[in-house]
Amino acid sequence: VLALIFKKFAPGFLDSFRQKSYNEFVNKLTKYQNRVYKVLAEQKFVIGDAERKIVQKRTTNGRRYFFMVAKRVEGNKTVERFIKVPENNTKKLLLPFQRQIEIVQYIKAHKAINTRGVVVSNYDPKRGIPFVVMETFPTNKSKIGFIEGDKGVELLSVREAMQTINQLHKFHSISIQSLPARLKKILKTYPGDYKSFKREIFRYLNKKVKPLDGRGKAEPFHKVLERRLGILEIKNKAKELLARLEPIIDSKQNRVPSIVHGDMAPNNLYVFNSGDVELLDLEWVGMFKNKAIAMILDFGNLRARSWSNEKFRNALDNVLVTTYRKAGQEKIGK
Repeated sequence: VLALIFKKFAPGFLDSFRQKSYNEFVNKLTKYQNRVYKVLAEQKFVIGDAERKIVQKRTTNGRRYFFMVAKRVEGNKTVERFIKVPENNTKKLLLPFQRQIEIVQYIKAHKAINTRGVVVSNYDPKRGIPFVVMETFPTNKSKIGFIEGDKGVELLSVREAMQTINQLHKFHSISIQSLPARLKKILKTYPGDYKSFKREIFRYLNKKVKPLDGRGKAEPFHKVLERRLGILEIKNKAKELLARLEPIIDSKQNRVPSIVHGDMAPNNLYVFNSGDVELLDLEWVGMFKNKAIAMILDFGNLRARSWSNEKFRNALDNVLVTTYRKAGQEKIGK
């Protein structure tokens, strides 16, 4: 009887449910698209079919921020600019957005590292839809340029490793004390002393995960690593390693607050034909209480996310150790 009832009424109910979900989905997207088009119009961007296709694609792919490079009318000329618009006005999106704008403005004003400057921005919803218009890179002029996903990682070499480490060291050299109070207030706070660092490592090793080869079964991450890497007792090995490195990492010299990028990866670099590199996406910039741990996070992220290019990873290792050796800190480099 239940089967007959379901057969008779379920299709209509499911169609109604699907239609309602679809309408809600479309309404949400339309609101997002209208938000983007309003900013583009107010900021005098030139919109054609190509730009409309980008708006359609990048407001329906689940991204939290819309971004695009397009021509903008400035005075009596058109200039290529980068524009970014958050999907909504929630604190979850606006805080990293504000952080990125303010750290870029500081970096540009103090020439701390190479970066594209902010042309005009708003991160206060009371003043209108939040957005940022920035200087952009020359289009179709760089062999590597932007790296999307893993596409382009294979082109990174020793030259790019040298420039990336150079820019990263300069970035880490920015004095926390020199930052404006408003910017310091919105920096992401990371668990930055040595004890917190150790605690985070073992929290991740003990975390239950569902590996792709586990058929949906959850198991501690350290067990997955042991099986996949062929290394036994990985937690004990981590404890031994950390005990050996503690005097170096937790030295008085390293107990200094340090700025951290927070999301280093090949796809957060722009690479020029000269080999020069610019760091991108500064939404997760924050602070560690230990400058060695700050570098461990940024360098570790960059190295791990370059998994498909062994030559580049090895170059990063060599450049980092050489850089610290020249500063008389070879142990921390290693």
